[in-house]
Formats: sequence, C-alpha cells, structure tokens
Amino acid sequence: MPKRDKIMVLMDTSAADKTLLKYLEKIAIVNDTKEIHVFNSISEMKIPEQVLRDFPEIKEKSISDRRAQLLSTVEELLPQELIDICQIEVKEGAPSKAILRYVEKNNIDLLMMGRHKNFIGGGVLSNRLARRAACSIFIIPEDSQLGMNTLHVPCDFSEHSKIAMEEAIRIARRYEKMKIICQNVYTVPGGYHYSGKSYEDFAKIMRSNAERDYREFISHIDHNGVNLEVVYSLDTNDNPVTDIIDYAHEIKPSAIVIGVKGRTATTALFIGSRAEQLIQYNNDIPMMVVRPKGKNAGLMDLLKEI
Repeated sequence: MPKRDKIMVLMDTSAADKTLLKYLEKIAIVNDTKEIHVFNSISEMKIPEQVLRDFPEIKEKSISDRRAQLLSTVEELLPQELIDICQIEVKEGAPSKAILRYVEKNNIDLLMMGRHKNFIGGGVLSNRLARRAACSIFIIPEDSQLGMNTLHVPCDFSEHSKIAMEEAIRIARRYEKMKIICQNVYTVPGGYHYSGKSYEDFAKIMRSNAERDYREFISHIDHNGVNLEVVYSLDTNDNPVTDIIDYAHEIKPSAIVIGVKGRTATTALFIGSRAEQLIQYNNDIPMMVVRPKGKNAGLMDLLKEI
C-alpha cells in the first residue's frame, strides 16, 4: 500500500470534524503514520487600520484561539499516540492556495477532508484540490459510518481505472475481510438500429464486449488473494455517473475509489469529467480520489491556475 507517513486533515471546527477524526484514527494506526498535519483555513480578517493600531494583537489572538479550539477537539477524540504526532496549522486567507502550498511544502501523502451533508457550493473545493493536489484525497461526508468491508471501484478499463483498482487492492490486502466490487457501466450506442438488431440484442453485444475488456484489464493487475467481484450496469439515461451513484447507494460501500492521472502542466485542469461529477454529486459516501504521488506540476504552475 502506498505510504501514508504524512496525513493532512482539513478541519473546520464543525461537527463534521468528529467523523473525520474517527476515520483518521483507523487509517493512521493501521498505516503506522509518522506525522499528522491538522490544517484549518480562517477567513481573511478585513480589519480597519485604525482598529489594528488600537488592537494590534487581534489577528494573532484570533488565530491562537482557533488553534486552541482545534487542539481541544484533537485531544478529546484521538488516542495519545496520535496526539503526540499531530501538528496544528491555522492559515488566514483563501483555502485552496494555502492547502496546495502546505501539501507541496510538507510532502503530504494523503489529504483528508470532510463534507457536510447539506453542503453549499457543489464540492468546489473538493474538485479544485482533486485537480491540483500532489497526493491522494479522501473525502468523508459528515456522519459516515466507519467500516472497512467493501470498496466500490467504478471501472471503464482506462488508466484512471487501473490506478483506482491497484489502490483498492492495496487497501483490501491491509484490512481483513475487505471486498472489492468493480462496476462497469456500458452503453448501447445511438445508432444501434442500423445494425438490424433490437436494443436488447445490441445491449447483449455491448455487455459481452465489456466482459472481454474486463478480462484483459484485470489480467494486467496483481489481484491474487483479493475478494473481487465485477458487476455490469446498462446505462439507460446517457449518464453513467447516476448509475454509479445509484449502485453505490444499493451496496453501501465503505468507500468509492476513483483514479486520476498524474498532474502535469499540460493537463492542468483535467481529472476526467465523470470523476468531477462523482465528487460534485456524491455527498453521503466516502470517496478516495487516487493520484500517483509526486506526478504533479510544479507548485507555481498549480497556483497560477487558481
């Protein structure tokens, strides 16, 4: 399994932090994590100059109070062995820039962030970080139930899918009784009727093709000893993302695992439209966005895009 020596946790002082720290404890202990970086971004404090002259310590005190609040939550919810390796950082200003700088500077292996059930903004920050961060991201909805039993890997047999499947297999080998369900969503092309076949007959052809592609795909991945099942879903509304989310709600996995390619300056904003939609629309199932560590553009390239 990829190293999880350095985990960065984005806390926002809300009730969602409790869920986030519950997952952190499990992941950090199993992976023998060496450093935990608790990070919080505080809104820019626009204080009139006259007020700052009269109360020069107001900004410093606000940041100090926020750090103390985070530390109190950490000490309440984490075991001492993890508290001892925690560093708490509070930054003022736009969160995405500050987070990306911190990930790069501290060579973070995994970025963990929460998501509120009734979140506003359509996962903007999650998608922004998924596009640009130099590490994998684990997005955990508020009140998620911690379980390590099933991983759901949407699969179109692309390089993205290979990255996700290999990560899921590494996780399954680390946790006992973990099952992987690989879901392929196949579609009947719009011009099927020119073949002279019915919709149902052509659907069978497309499924057979998907089954063949899966056998070729999985033959190049070491999955010995892993409980792996593949399911095929016929897309009937021209939107595979809804089929993925509907199936996830049916099986209630521990997490959905999706892959994105390494970041380069020439592929600055692309993580895949389906991956972005999944991040945007999924607000109740934990999701791991996997990126090969270190395969990203330089920090200056990243910050220029924001």
